[in-house]
Amino acid sequence: MKLQPVLLAICTTVAFAQIGAPAPQPSVPQRTWTLGAQTFGPTLTGHFQGKQDGQPILVDLDADLGLGKDKAVPGFFLDYQGPRFAFQVSSGTTEYRGDRVVNRTVTINGVPYTAGSRVQSHVKLASIDGTWTIKYISDPAGWLGIDLGVQAWTLDMDATGTAPVPAAAVAASTRVTAPIPQIGLSGGMRGFNGAIEAKAYVHYLGYKQAKYTLTGVDVRVFPVSWFGLRAFYESGSFDVPKGSVKDDLELQLDRKGAGFGAVVRF
Repeated sequence: MKLQPVLLAICTTVAFAQIGAPAPQPSVPQRTWTLGAQTFGPTLTGHFQGKQDGQPILVDLDADLGLGKDKAVPGFFLDYQGPRFAFQVSSGTTEYRGDRVVNRTVTINGVPYTAGSRVQSHVKLASIDGTWTIKYISDPAGWLGIDLGVQAWTLDMDATGTAPVPAAAVAASTRVTAPIPQIGLSGGMRGFNGAIEAKAYVHYLGYKQAKYTLTGVDVRVFPVSWFGLRAFYESGSFDVPKGSVKDDLELQLDRKGAGFGAVVRF
Protein backbone atom coordinates (compact mmCIF):
# COMPACT_ATOMS: atom_id res chain seq x y z
CA MET A 1 0.00 0.00 0.00
CA LYS A 2 1.41 3.32 -1.03
CA LEU A 3 1.98 5.97 1.64
CA GLN A 4 0.59 8.97 -0.28
CA PRO A 5 -3.02 7.70 -0.59
CA VAL A 6 -3.04 6.87 3.13
CA LEU A 7 -1.84 10.36 4.09
CA LEU A 8 -4.38 11.93 1.75
CA ALA A 9 -7.20 9.90 3.30
CA ILE A 10 -6.15 10.88 6.83
CA CYS A 11 -5.91 14.59 5.96
CA THR A 12 -9.31 14.51 4.27
CA THR A 13 -10.93 12.83 7.29
CA VAL A 14 -9.44 15.39 9.70
CA ALA A 15 -10.56 18.27 7.49
CA PHE A 16 -14.18 17.07 7.37
CA ALA A 17 -14.17 16.39 11.10
CA GLN A 18 -13.10 19.97 11.75
CA ILE A 19 -15.89 21.30 9.50
CA GLY A 20 -18.55 19.43 11.45
CA ALA A 21 -17.13 20.05 14.89
CA PRO A 22 -18.51 22.89 17.08
CA ALA A 23 -16.37 25.98 17.47
CA PRO A 24 -14.03 25.75 20.45
CA GLN A 25 -15.21 27.54 23.57
CA PRO A 26 -12.87 30.08 25.17
CA SER A 27 -11.24 28.91 28.37
CA VAL A 28 -12.07 32.17 30.18
CA PRO A 29 -15.19 34.38 29.99
CA GLN A 30 -15.08 36.94 27.21
CA ARG A 31 -15.14 40.68 27.79
CA THR A 32 -17.96 42.30 25.85
CA TRP A 33 -19.62 45.70 25.59
CA THR A 34 -23.24 45.98 24.47
CA LEU A 35 -24.76 49.33 23.48
CA GLY A 36 -28.25 50.00 22.23
CA ALA A 37 -31.65 51.67 22.46
CA GLN A 38 -34.68 50.38 24.34
CA THR A 39 -38.35 51.13 24.83
CA PHE A 40 -40.12 50.16 28.05
CA GLY A 41 -43.86 50.68 28.56
CA PRO A 42 -44.82 49.23 31.95
CA THR A 43 -48.13 49.62 33.74
CA LEU A 44 -48.08 52.03 36.69
CA THR A 45 -50.26 51.81 39.79
CA GLY A 46 -49.97 53.22 43.28
CA HIS A 47 -51.13 55.93 45.65
CA PHE A 48 -49.94 58.95 47.62
CA GLN A 49 -51.22 60.13 51.00
CA GLY A 50 -49.76 62.88 53.19
CA LYS A 51 -47.57 65.82 52.20
CA GLN A 52 -45.20 66.22 49.27
CA ASP A 53 -42.90 69.27 49.36
CA GLY A 54 -45.07 70.74 52.12
CA GLN A 55 -48.32 70.44 50.12
CA PRO A 56 -51.14 67.95 50.85
CA ILE A 57 -51.49 65.07 48.41
CA LEU A 58 -54.15 62.34 48.35
CA VAL A 59 -54.61 60.39 45.15
CA ASP A 60 -54.74 56.84 43.82
CA LEU A 61 -53.30 56.60 40.32
CA ASP A 62 -55.64 53.81 39.26
CA ALA A 63 -58.86 54.16 41.25
CA ASP A 64 -58.99 57.98 41.16
CA LEU A 65 -57.26 58.90 37.90
CA GLY A 66 -57.67 55.75 35.82
CA LEU A 67 -54.17 56.11 34.39
CA GLY A 68 -53.37 54.20 31.23
CA LYS A 69 -50.22 53.99 29.12
CA ASP A 70 -49.98 56.76 26.56
CA LYS A 71 -46.51 56.44 25.01
CA ALA A 72 -42.99 55.27 25.73
CA VAL A 73 -39.96 57.39 24.85
CA PRO A 74 -36.91 55.32 23.81
CA GLY A 75 -33.94 55.33 26.16
CA PHE A 76 -30.38 54.02 26.04
CA PHE A 77 -28.78 50.81 27.25
CA LEU A 78 -25.11 50.09 28.05
CA ASP A 79 -23.81 46.79 29.39
CA TYR A 80 -20.34 45.44 30.15
CA GLN A 81 -19.58 41.81 30.93
CA GLY A 82 -16.17 40.73 32.19
CA PRO A 83 -14.67 37.75 33.99
CA ARG A 84 -14.94 39.24 37.49
CA PHE A 85 -17.50 42.01 37.31
CA ALA A 86 -20.14 43.62 35.11
CA PHE A 87 -22.14 46.81 35.05
CA GLN A 88 -25.25 48.04 33.30
CA VAL A 89 -26.74 51.52 32.82
CA SER A 90 -30.11 52.17 31.21
CA SER A 91 -32.79 54.83 30.97
CA GLY A 92 -36.35 55.18 29.78
CA THR A 93 -39.45 57.35 30.00
CA THR A 94 -43.10 56.36 29.91
CA GLU A 95 -46.10 58.69 29.83
CA TYR A 96 -49.60 57.95 31.13
CA ARG A 97 -52.95 59.72 30.79
CA GLY A 98 -56.23 59.47 32.64
CA ASP A 99 -59.72 60.97 32.27
CA ARG A 100 -62.13 60.11 35.05
CA VAL A 101 -64.92 61.51 37.22
CA VAL A 102 -63.62 61.11 40.78
CA ASN A 103 -65.87 59.63 43.46
CA ARG A 104 -64.04 61.21 46.40
CA THR A 105 -62.07 64.38 47.09
CA VAL A 106 -58.64 64.10 45.48
CA THR A 107 -55.77 66.44 46.38
CA ILE A 108 -52.68 67.13 44.26
CA ASN A 109 -50.09 69.68 45.36
CA GLY A 110 -52.58 71.19 47.81
CA VAL A 111 -55.34 71.62 45.18
CA PRO A 112 -58.53 69.67 46.00
CA TYR A 113 -60.82 68.12 43.37
CA THR A 114 -64.18 67.38 44.95
CA ALA A 115 -66.23 64.24 44.35
CA GLY A 116 -68.01 64.42 41.01
CA SER A 117 -65.29 66.50 39.34
CA ARG A 118 -63.92 65.41 35.99
CA VAL A 119 -60.14 65.10 36.34
CA GLN A 120 -57.87 64.83 33.31
CA SER A 121 -54.38 63.78 34.34
CA HIS A 122 -50.96 63.28 32.83
CA VAL A 123 -48.05 61.45 34.45
CA LYS A 124 -44.50 61.10 33.12
CA LEU A 125 -42.21 58.58 34.78
CA ALA A 126 -38.52 58.76 33.90
CA SER A 127 -36.03 56.27 35.31
CA ILE A 128 -32.28 55.77 35.26
CA ASP A 129 -30.81 52.47 36.42
CA GLY A 130 -27.23 51.66 37.31
CA THR A 131 -26.12 48.23 38.55
CA TRP A 132 -22.65 46.92 39.42
CA THR A 133 -22.33 43.12 39.52
CA ILE A 134 -19.57 41.31 41.38
CA LYS A 135 -19.30 37.77 39.99
CA TYR A 136 -18.47 35.03 42.48
CA ILE A 137 -19.02 32.21 39.97
CA SER A 138 -17.88 32.84 36.40
CA ASP A 139 -17.06 30.68 33.38
CA PRO A 140 -17.65 31.02 29.61
CA ALA A 141 -21.08 29.37 29.80
CA GLY A 142 -22.59 31.24 32.76
CA TRP A 143 -22.16 33.25 35.94
CA LEU A 144 -23.70 34.19 39.29
CA GLY A 145 -23.15 37.49 41.03
CA ILE A 146 -24.13 40.04 43.65
CA ASP A 147 -25.75 43.27 42.39
CA LEU A 148 -25.23 46.72 43.88
CA GLY A 149 -26.70 49.84 42.36
CA VAL A 150 -29.43 52.45 42.31
CA GLN A 151 -32.68 53.00 40.45
CA ALA A 152 -33.81 56.63 40.30
CA TRP A 153 -37.45 57.43 39.50
CA THR A 154 -38.71 60.92 38.67
CA LEU A 155 -42.49 61.20 38.47
CA ASP A 156 -44.10 64.39 37.10
CA MET A 157 -47.86 64.56 37.60
CA ASP A 158 -50.30 67.24 36.52
CA ALA A 159 -54.09 67.32 36.55
CA THR A 160 -56.90 69.60 35.41
CA GLY A 161 -60.29 69.27 37.11
CA THR A 162 -63.75 70.63 36.31
CA ALA A 163 -66.39 70.69 39.04
CA PRO A 164 -69.88 69.26 38.35
CA VAL A 165 -71.44 72.73 38.65
CA PRO A 166 -70.31 75.55 36.32
CA ALA A 167 -66.96 76.73 37.60
CA ALA A 168 -63.50 77.55 36.34
CA ALA A 169 -61.18 74.60 35.82
CA VAL A 170 -58.41 74.19 38.35
CA ALA A 171 -54.98 72.72 37.65
CA ALA A 172 -52.17 71.39 39.79
CA SER A 173 -48.84 69.68 39.26
CA THR A 174 -46.21 68.03 41.42
CA ARG A 175 -42.92 66.15 41.10
CA VAL A 176 -41.86 63.13 43.13
CA THR A 177 -38.26 61.87 43.06
CA ALA A 178 -37.29 58.50 44.43
CA PRO A 179 -33.64 57.41 44.39
CA ILE A 180 -33.80 53.73 45.35
CA PRO A 181 -30.64 51.80 46.32
CA GLN A 182 -30.47 48.24 44.99
CA ILE A 183 -28.94 45.05 46.31
CA GLY A 184 -29.62 41.53 45.09
CA LEU A 185 -28.56 38.52 43.07
CA SER A 186 -28.26 37.92 39.34
CA GLY A 187 -27.24 35.10 37.05
CA GLY A 188 -26.64 34.75 33.36
CA MET A 189 -25.73 32.36 30.59
CA ARG A 190 -24.31 32.47 27.10
CA GLY A 191 -24.91 29.74 24.55
CA PHE A 192 -24.77 28.73 20.89
CA ASN A 193 -21.35 30.37 20.48
CA GLY A 194 -22.65 33.70 21.79
CA ALA A 195 -25.82 33.79 19.66
CA ILE A 196 -28.01 33.86 22.78
CA GLU A 197 -27.44 35.69 26.06
CA ALA A 198 -29.85 35.60 29.01
CA LYS A 199 -29.93 37.06 32.50
CA ALA A 200 -32.27 36.92 35.49
CA TYR A 201 -32.14 39.03 38.64
CA VAL A 202 -33.94 39.66 41.91
CA HIS A 203 -33.35 42.67 44.18
CA TYR A 204 -34.74 43.46 47.62
CA LEU A 205 -34.07 46.30 50.02
CA GLY A 206 -35.77 47.03 53.33
CA TYR A 207 -35.34 50.12 55.49
CA LYS A 208 -37.39 50.41 58.67
CA GLN A 209 -40.86 49.54 57.31
CA ALA A 210 -40.19 50.67 53.74
CA LYS A 211 -39.33 48.04 51.15
CA TYR A 212 -38.35 47.79 47.51
CA THR A 213 -38.48 44.67 45.34
CA LEU A 214 -37.42 44.15 41.74
CA THR A 215 -37.39 41.04 39.56
CA GLY A 216 -36.56 40.74 35.89
CA VAL A 217 -35.36 38.64 32.98
CA ASP A 218 -33.35 39.82 29.96
CA VAL A 219 -32.81 37.84 26.72
CA ARG A 220 -30.69 38.89 23.72
CA VAL A 221 -30.49 37.09 20.38
CA PHE A 222 -27.66 37.85 17.94
CA PRO A 223 -28.30 36.82 14.30
CA VAL A 224 -24.77 38.08 13.64
CA SER A 225 -21.94 38.41 16.12
CA TRP A 226 -22.14 42.20 16.45
CA PHE A 227 -25.89 42.98 16.17
CA GLY A 228 -28.80 41.66 18.22
CA LEU A 229 -32.36 42.09 19.41
CA ARG A 230 -33.26 42.37 23.08
CA ALA A 231 -36.44 41.59 25.04
CA PHE A 232 -36.85 41.97 28.78
CA TYR A 233 -39.50 41.91 31.49
CA GLU A 234 -39.30 43.77 34.79
CA SER A 235 -41.55 44.06 37.81
CA GLY A 236 -40.79 46.56 40.57
CA SER A 237 -42.57 47.68 43.73
CA PHE A 238 -41.74 50.60 46.02
CA ASP A 239 -43.72 50.72 49.29
CA VAL A 240 -43.11 53.53 51.79
CA PRO A 241 -45.48 53.61 54.81
CA LYS A 242 -45.97 56.89 56.62
CA GLY A 243 -43.33 57.37 59.30
CA SER A 244 -40.71 55.14 57.66
CA VAL A 245 -38.62 57.18 55.21
CA LYS A 246 -40.78 60.32 55.49
CA ASP A 247 -42.82 61.19 58.58
CA ASP A 248 -45.70 62.77 56.67
CA LEU A 249 -45.91 60.85 53.38
CA GLU A 250 -47.17 57.41 52.48
CA LEU A 251 -46.59 56.24 48.93
CA GLN A 252 -46.70 53.07 46.92
CA LEU A 253 -45.65 52.64 43.30
CA ASP A 254 -45.84 49.40 41.31
CA ARG A 255 -44.40 49.17 37.82
CA LYS A 256 -44.28 46.09 35.58
CA GLY A 257 -44.14 45.31 31.89
CA ALA A 258 -42.09 44.20 28.90
CA GLY A 259 -39.47 46.14 26.97
CA PHE A 260 -37.70 45.72 23.66
CA GLY A 261 -34.57 47.05 21.99
CA ALA A 262 -31.80 46.64 19.46
CA VAL A 263 -28.17 46.33 20.54
CA VAL A 264 -24.66 46.38 19.11
CA ARG A 265 -22.03 44.14 20.72
CA PHE A 266 -18.29 44.74 20.50
